[in-house]
Amino acid sequence: MFKQSILSLVIASTLAGCGGSSTDSTPPPVPTVPTSSSPTATQVTGVITGFGSVFINGVEYETDSAEVSTDDNAGASETDLQVGMVVTLNGKVNEGGTTGNASSIHYDEQLKGPLDSIDLLANSLSVLGQTIFFDDLTSLDNVVLIELVPGDFLEISGFFDADGNLYATRIEKETESTKLKVQGMVEMLDTVNKTFTLSSLTIDYSSAVFDDFVEADLAEGQEVRVKGLSSALANDIFVVSEIKLKESKEEHEDGDDKHTEGFITSFESNSSFIVNDIHVITDENTEFEHGSVDSLLLNVRVKVKGEFNATGDLLAKEIRIHQRSNLNLEGAVQEVDLDLSTVTVLDVVFEVNNQTKMEDESDTGERFFDLADLTVGDFVEIKGFINNEGNNIATKMKRENEDDDNETELKGTVSNIIDFSFDIVGVNVSTNENTLFEGTDGDDVTQVTFFEQLQDDMLVEVKGQIVDGIFVAFKVEIEENDSEDDDSDEGMHRTELRGIVEGISDETLIVSGHNVLITSNTEFEFNDDELSAEEFWQLVIVGDQIKVKGDKDMQGVITAKSIELER
Repeated sequence: MFKQSILSLVIASTLAGCGGSSTDSTPPPVPTVPTSSSPTATQVTGVITGFGSVFINGVEYETDSAEVSTDDNAGASETDLQVGMVVTLNGKVNEGGTTGNASSIHYDEQLKGPLDSIDLLANSLSVLGQTIFFDDLTSLDNVVLIELVPGDFLEISGFFDADGNLYATRIEKETESTKLKVQGMVEMLDTVNKTFTLSSLTIDYSSAVFDDFVEADLAEGQEVRVKGLSSALANDIFVVSEIKLKESKEEHEDGDDKHTEGFITSFESNSSFIVNDIHVITDENTEFEHGSVDSLLLNVRVKVKGEFNATGDLLAKEIRIHQRSNLNLEGAVQEVDLDLSTVTVLDVVFEVNNQTKMEDESDTGERFFDLADLTVGDFVEIKGFINNEGNNIATKMKRENEDDDNETELKGTVSNIIDFSFDIVGVNVSTNENTLFEGTDGDDVTQVTFFEQLQDDMLVEVKGQIVDGIFVAFKVEIEENDSEDDDSDEGMHRTELRGIVEGISDETLIVSGHNVLITSNTEFEFNDDELSAEEFWQLVIVGDQIKVKGDKDMQGVITAKSIELER
């Protein structure tokens, strides 16, 4: 219809130009028929944030004709993909940059193996000698963090930082497998004995097959993935059967489009740095979201959209600075506004956008879960942050089954401390004589002591219940804020480590590679019964599983406040 109207206008204009008697009159210009730009071919590396097609880095890609593959299955399907997986996608992005079509999607996990240890307060765990960090945005599949024990078999997807640590975007607990995988940077390469290390794990490649490169090309500092059988792992030495070079071998032409997400692992300046083995450059036209050019530093996590230039550099058009979630809220949905793309819980309004991770863990189990699926009364957990304009931005929203006890949770920075109450993101939290309090050092304290320690902008987690419109707290806990100076309290940080006893001496245990110092103030427990120090030393043996609460110094030594023997 539109084309027909334009054509009629062109004909009418032409006839009007021919109908006059004046020979020096200028005919009116012929209107230009608008044309739409063709989709842009692109390659994307990023985290799956939802389905209904596949959402990656804020773009919805149709997958009807896409070839899907994984490291273990060349003929996989979209149902093999899950929220939180880091994937590589080839396809085209439509004009506007919010939709596209995928031609191929490939997934490789970074780590697969048994859990060595977990520190719930440091949000870290160890698998095959590798350090993995998790946070509120990490997707968990068949995982309850407080229930993980050494030996649980985990598959982990995520991004490596400049220090070689893996930040998990997804952790899945699987049935135990005989096949192990580890990815990391080659260190301490010994070409004579054919060994190198990946963090604290020694790799023996004397019988390995090299995938897509040769042994002579193996070098210090390369990123590799190794595979082998669990039977080939003993005493922190892994005799691997396969080694694959993971560094980028992509060939790019001038003008090729690229979207990538990851940590800045090498930093020359805020106009020249490395993300995912790609040299990224910025200029005066680069646009920033949730930050500025001054936000670019080593180990900052970013999403970059840009084009390759003639020299192979990725010129960034847009850079999105990753924001940690400092808000956590659970409760029943009060309102959903599809026009404004907002959801209201506990009278707090959150904006939901195409970057929000969407998961449905309720009995409904909707794979293609989005804001339109929510109804008033649904129980949700929302993670997010407050942007520079003061708006609450949802980075993750998960629908769950409501707890039978109607318990809800709230985490955020504190304000408006009055008597024995305070506010978090505008929600007033009331405490009473039945509330349990945990202070700045992680110990149980009285209500009076807690409020003597509490200050504005402290990060606090609350568990409670809405009673007659008031949030009544069952438990409140002051948490360590990631933004605090690491040198505070002489670099000591609270820890809650669960691991295996590997060594025993007079005053020290070695627990999953951690030195644990026992003092006269350390308390002991076994099967919910208190133990004396003498009874503990008589019971504990190498191979025992224990849980340690205490303080970790900058050298990694833990001074134990309490130790629980778990058998």
